[in-house]
Amino acid sequence: MNTNDLATQYRLLNSSFRKTMVYHIGIDAGFFTEYTYMIHAMLYCLQHKIQFKLYSDDANFGWEKGWEDCFAPFCEQVHESFHHTYNTHRLPSWQALMNDKKLPKTKLLKWKLKVTYKNIIGKILSFFVYSKPVLLNFQIKFHPNQHFNIPELEIDGDYLHAFRKLTEITWKLNETTAQECRQLTDSLQLPPVYAGCQIRGGDKITETSLLPPEHYIQLIKEKTTAHDVFVLTDDYRLFRQLQTLAPDIHWHTLCSPDEQGYVNSSFTQTTKELKQKQMARFLSSIQILMDASVFIGSITTGPSLFLLKKFYPDINPADCSLQDFPHASTLPIPGRGQVATDYIRRH
Repeated sequence: MNTNDLATQYRLLNSSFRKTMVYHIGIDAGFFTEYTYMIHAMLYCLQHKIQFKLYSDDANFGWEKGWEDCFAPFCEQVHESFHHTYNTHRLPSWQALMNDKKLPKTKLLKWKLKVTYKNIIGKILSFFVYSKPVLLNFQIKFHPNQHFNIPELEIDGDYLHAFRKLTEITWKLNETTAQECRQLTDSLQLPPVYAGCQIRGGDKITETSLLPPEHYIQLIKEKTTAHDVFVLTDDYRLFRQLQTLAPDIHWHTLCSPDEQGYVNSSFTQTTKELKQKQMARFLSSIQILMDASVFIGSITTGPSLFLLKKFYPDINPADCSLQDFPHASTLPIPGRGQVATDYIRRH
């Protein structure tokens, strides 16, 4: 089944379910974290025969129409404004909060109670608005370590298999964004064969240890003979380091010289025009990496993890063995960080 047929079949299957969920995307995390949560909710709904609908009017990666600012629609979208406040991500358990050493227990308790109150209000409002019980984000409890069997969509396999199928349905740029991406890609004048990698800085360093440019250079030279490499980075200083450390390679990027590290909270507060420009460059970079002959990325960064999951098993993780990747791909960021640290230590 080709991608267009798969998307059509998904819409038919999704609309046949009587129960409903409204998923709120773009709440407070980076794009690929939000995207992955959405895929998980879609899989949950398919398994439990629940119609999946999307609310994205306030998506932190959008500027006017939410999801459709960048992507083609794949399901029905709703626009009731109460989702902005009362449809939020699932909270960590009480035990997980109590084990958190970063914040005072009283502050965590107040936060948990506040969000729990919002969840209750959200359930009440959704019932009155839609005249029936409707599931919201916090009611989804997804378990990736299982077998997925959805024959209508040719899904019969593990998490990575199901994830790839749903990216075929959802990852389709709208025509305006696709045209902008083509123009940006053409401006680089990349050869037909090139390698790709992502090197992250910015706020990611607060979550996990980051790999140095030297590590990527070594892997690139081991995995490919390509003389051109496209780099997705948020810090132009890292790009300069690559050029200095490996002048024999032709390095390419869409990162601008004034960028010194991505911070998600700052990005979400930028102007419409700047956000539109940054998303076009970001999505262009992802499309370029999708077309690379070899891609090398870390399991600890969102874009790299997305690409590694999408193209598994034909992948080259920078900080994880191919054998361990299926398990590592399902872990939260602290767990993936530990896997990466252990792997680098052994190698």
